[in-house]
Amino acid sequence: MKAPGILFVTKPLAAPWADSGRLLPYLVAKNLADLRISVMVPAGQPLDLPNVVSEEVYASGHAFSVPGGDKLRLMARLMGRATPPVVHFFFSPNRPTSMAARLVARRHRGVHMIQTIMSLPMKDRDLVEGIFADTVVVWSEHARRRVADIVAARGLSSDVVHIRPGIEPIEPIGEAHRRFLRTGFGLPPDGRIILYAGDLEFSTGATVTAAAVRMLADRMRAVFVFACRPKTPAASRVLKRIEADLAVEASAGRVRFMGQVGNFRDLLSCVDCQVLPVETTYAKTDIPLVVLEGLSAGVPAIVGTGTPMDELVACGAAAGVTPGDPRALADAVEGVFGSGGNCDTLAKAGRRYVLANHGAQAMAQAHAVIYRRLAG
Repeated sequence: MKAPGILFVTKPLAAPWADSGRLLPYLVAKNLADLRISVMVPAGQPLDLPNVVSEEVYASGHAFSVPGGDKLRLMARLMGRATPPVVHFFFSPNRPTSMAARLVARRHRGVHMIQTIMSLPMKDRDLVEGIFADTVVVWSEHARRRVADIVAARGLSSDVVHIRPGIEPIEPIGEAHRRFLRTGFGLPPDGRIILYAGDLEFSTGATVTAAAVRMLADRMRAVFVFACRPKTPAASRVLKRIEADLAVEASAGRVRFMGQVGNFRDLLSCVDCQVLPVETTYAKTDIPLVVLEGLSAGVPAIVGTGTPMDELVACGAAAGVTPGDPRALADAVEGVFGSGGNCDTLAKAGRRYVLANHGAQAMAQAHAVIYRRLAG
């Protein structure tokens, strides 16, 4: 077996693939069969990919954040053994990770370092101090401009590359299949179903959606589904407040709280619209994969403006609303489904855009250009 030419430094690359910090590196590796890639996996869970060497660094693979013991094992691996010519870090900028990466760079001089900014940080300082690599990959034009300005201001030589996040698209389904899936989720087989699958604590998206639900109660018949998985105590508190605020609507069958959904792509396939009226995509990929997957399935989306998702709005792939404004969201939902609404037009435009610009294969090949340039 030819020695790996690229080392991925990531969260544990293992199912379930509900975290973009795992899914996107996995899709890159999966779609680069002609390159040898070494990846970090949990003990006893090697990846079944012919071009991949699995290094069993992590004790387990199910936490959203890497436990301290696993971080120490990862650092020992990076400092204690030889590395391939290219080392690619997939993490959001933060001081501990950046300091560790700089130590690795000093330990292995001559190795080419790449960092992918998985999610833009809330604080500018974290981004300013978090750039360490020869090549910086970003997921949006918004991030490219922001990082390029920092690189120029600090006089760094880093090359900033914008690569669109890629997905494995979901095929639109027929009416019979849609009804079958809805029944399996305990949802009405007929009628409009609107999905919120965003964060709970970092943006106002969930609370704004809840407020819009109450406004729409007498204006249109629809079921709103909140598919949000609380990752922190703060997120759990927000969810409890929303559940209390929407108790009447929930008892009337107009609201469903699902938490984490195992077969999430099936849920995406059978809803009528997805809303993400957020002011920040912090803790998600700049253009969240859930939005892209939904668009690929022909599900129209309403997203918050002033965020990296402006790319989708500008090209007509999604409708945009001002974040923090429940009335604007309620009006947008009504506009999509009301008489003369643009539901079908928006659905077709979104699917067409995602298939043309956000495929996993195209994302992988854009990475291959960087790897071949650096590794020779």
